[in-house]
Amino acid sequence: MQSIICFTSDFGLGDTWVGVCHAVIFKACPQARVVDLAHDIDAFDIRKAASVAASGAWQMPDAIHLVVVDPGVGGGRRDLILVTRDGVLLVGPDNGVLLPATWRSGGTVEAYAIDPANLHAQPPLATFHARDVLAPAAAALACGVEPSALGDPVDPLTLVAAPFERCREEGGDLLAEVVDIDRFGSVRLTIAADEVAARGLDRGRIEVSLGGHKETLPFGATFSDVEEGAAVALIDSSGWLTLAVRMGSAAERYDIKAGSTARVRPATR
Repeated sequence: MQSIICFTSDFGLGDTWVGVCHAVIFKACPQARVVDLAHDIDAFDIRKAASVAASGAWQMPDAIHLVVVDPGVGGGRRDLILVTRDGVLLVGPDNGVLLPATWRSGGTVEAYAIDPANLHAQPPLATFHARDVLAPAAAALACGVEPSALGDPVDPLTLVAAPFERCREEGGDLLAEVVDIDRFGSVRLTIAADEVAARGLDRGRIEVSLGGHKETLPFGATFSDVEEGAAVALIDSSGWLTLAVRMGSAAERYDIKAGSTARVRPATR
């Protein structure tokens, strides 16, 4: 039974929202343990939340992932439970925020629209489904309730699209989107670790075209594989192919923002 709940939101810590969700989970399932992955995501930033959730699911596949960045709360969008082929459980709104995490864990095999009546709760407050629907659903899962008992099945093909696209092949290259830039300026691309290995990008050096720059970078295991100020490609804790500068910012060097497109291939020399 999965009793760890990894919680991601844009709630911040200056109000009651995160603490109340913790309390609701504890009251419904005292044995659950809530781990706060991130709550300082910019308000309404579904892209960043999806990136964090995908990283969390990659690092903690045996946890339940509760993800609440929800600009459409109360507006008719569905509250979801997704089950992936690798057994990861995801809880959040149907706004695309959960989908990248499913890419990292075998894809969605079951999807359910949560019915608040199945949670034995009062009708939810329109502005706080996190407290009244999503957190109670995560707590129920942590206590062993089957996802199918909490709502009706939905066709995964009807889910709202992710806020960024998966990488794709074009002319022998991989086209990838900048999914995220971390606080150190490292640039994460939508090329997952298994794709890096499958494409031979981890066998020496890679060629990257990004933001008007074309660079050939070494593929390393860590930042210190290059000299201070030098650039390196690696797989960081997010599980994405990442471009970094040792003791510097790759985003500043290449003038890159989230949403930019990169073309990546193994270097020929």
